[in-house]
Amino acid sequence: MKLRYLSVVSLLLLLLCVACHQTTTDKSQLDLKDINLIIKSGPKIDSVRIADIQYKESYTLPYTDTVKVDFKRKINDFYEISIYNRGQKFGQRFWFDGEKLLINAVLDGTNFNIESIDSSSLYMASMAYSTKLQQLRESFADSATIDKFLISEIRNTIDTPLSHVIVGEYLERNQNHREKIDHVYRIMRMQTDSIKEHLFNKTARMLRILDVEAVQFDQYELGDINDQKTEITLDATKLYLVDFWFVRCPPCLADHKRIAKNYAIFEENNIELIGVSRDDTFNLWKRYLDKHDYPWVNVREQKPEKRLTYDLSIWAYPTYALIDHKGSIQARFRSFAEFENYINKK
Repeated sequence: MKLRYLSVVSLLLLLLCVACHQTTTDKSQLDLKDINLIIKSGPKIDSVRIADIQYKESYTLPYTDTVKVDFKRKINDFYEISIYNRGQKFGQRFWFDGEKLLINAVLDGTNFNIESIDSSSLYMASMAYSTKLQQLRESFADSATIDKFLISEIRNTIDTPLSHVIVGEYLERNQNHREKIDHVYRIMRMQTDSIKEHLFNKTARMLRILDVEAVQFDQYELGDINDQKTEITLDATKLYLVDFWFVRCPPCLADHKRIAKNYAIFEENNIELIGVSRDDTFNLWKRYLDKHDYPWVNVREQKPEKRLTYDLSIWAYPTYALIDHKGSIQARFRSFAEFENYINKK
């Protein structure tokens, strides 16, 4: 009896080892690429296209048992999978990230869906987010609960473009609450530049909301080159370009050189330039201005706890704001070159 028991155990262990060996062999034989798509389908499939949502990369391939695609860029985006059959197109869009994704999908009539996916945390996160948000809506959760969930999801997905979609949901719910928009704008400033510039980014919309209030110079303590409090008076017949900068900002200083060379643009368009520095060290700021002797007005924020740049939610430098005599913001620019292009097109 004991011998028979050992034989059964040995047989099971042998089968397990064989199964493990086959699994390893199967994966190596697949020669996985970035995206590997296996489709179960009733109707015949002619070809498959896989592309990122910005169409920076798009690949159309004849259908085989496993459609494999290598992307030049890292997989971390919203992707469109399109199925073509006799002139008809079926497909769906999904969030993918990771490496060597193995995707099992099914085409049932005109419905294309993923049955399983290996190695994509972003896909799982997107599905979990959608499910949870739907549950909160159906349970009539209060605004504070939903907002807390959205902020948490934004933080969790901040290194992916999915965060922009969640920010969009947050903006829809809170577009009349400037403090809440300012809060989420600060969170999004922590993103890497490549993700900030994604097609889905909501930066421009957030800035439009945050810029509702005009630039009110009289509400802030601004100091002149002698570190004396100064006031800025705006002429009703002119426009003003406000340059927000600081000394240890290389792009800011490079722009100053360009401004000096092209200073005639201000006189030609009846615009005056006002530099507003967020430098905390007066001597550093003064030495820089004394050295270069630029011809435009320059002031410095004197109270770190009460900043004009803070209330305008300016976190990227340089930033330029074109304002009228009431301080109302007409346009906003990330560089002097952008301002020049704007003026020259008018």
